[in-house]
Amino acid sequence: MKYALGIDVGGTNIRIGIVNSDGQLFDVIKEKTNANSIETLTNHIFSLIRKILKTTKYKIEGIGIGVPGPCKKDGTVIYIPNLNIKDSFNLKEMVAKEFGYPVFVGNDANVAALAEAIVGAGKGYEVVQYLTLSTGIGGGLVVNKQMVVGYNGLAQEVGSMIVRNGGRAPSEFKAKGCVEGEASGTALTIKANEQGLQCQNAGDVFKLASSGNQIALNIKNAFVEDIAALIGSIVAYMEPDIFVLGGGLMKSKEYFLDEIIKKVDDYVYMSLRGKIKVVCAKYDQDCGIIGAAMQAL
Repeated sequence: MKYALGIDVGGTNIRIGIVNSDGQLFDVIKEKTNANSIETLTNHIFSLIRKILKTTKYKIEGIGIGVPGPCKKDGTVIYIPNLNIKDSFNLKEMVAKEFGYPVFVGNDANVAALAEAIVGAGKGYEVVQYLTLSTGIGGGLVVNKQMVVGYNGLAQEVGSMIVRNGGRAPSEFKAKGCVEGEASGTALTIKANEQGLQCQNAGDVFKLASSGNQIALNIKNAFVEDIAALIGSIVAYMEPDIFVLGGGLMKSKEYFLDEIIKKVDDYVYMSLRGKIKVVCAKYDQDCGIIGAAMQAL
């Protein structure tokens, strides 16, 4: 059995652990993310690596890292929007120089896709499209167990796909009317509160919709349309073997998943209706660590 160290860098927490080639997770450490600059972020990562290497009994093959921003194949992190890091830096080189292990760095949604494709809900399929529906919306494509990241590291930024001309922009990094601006957890909560509802998160919106609140129901119905349109657009372009849906919004899947699967038929060729396979991710918060480590395994 082979083992690797996986690191999931999040906007709120950094989680680090040892993962084996079957996707089992050991020795997890979680700490609040300390990242007001590139230096503080890398120092925090170094500190966690030293801590786990000092205490674990497992011999690792390498180190894999997932970060919430686009990454080039050479390990360069282009930027990390939700940590307000706007300058690029080569995280792979920095970690490899410090510890001497083979190091692999990928976007968090891409490495989550890798976990689901190799040991998760997409296991056994050749072309796996992962979508994360959460605070934002992201994606990862895995073909024959290899992540598709793009020449400049910006492939699978599916949250930037336009679903409504002239719609909302989620940030300075993305265009108006993109699916993240319209259908992310953040967008749903903002829409609800702008219309007089008092919602802390998207789960509150879905619950109100299920109780018959018309404002919340309209927001939920638009969400279903937008995610179905996103899936349909991806089908038209490449028709993956399977779509795996993960992310925080899936905690409320009982309110919308069946409707999305049904609505997808409105956005695909007639011959494909009823044939698009859409499933829930196997992993929840562990997906980032497991996928990060799978880069090294």
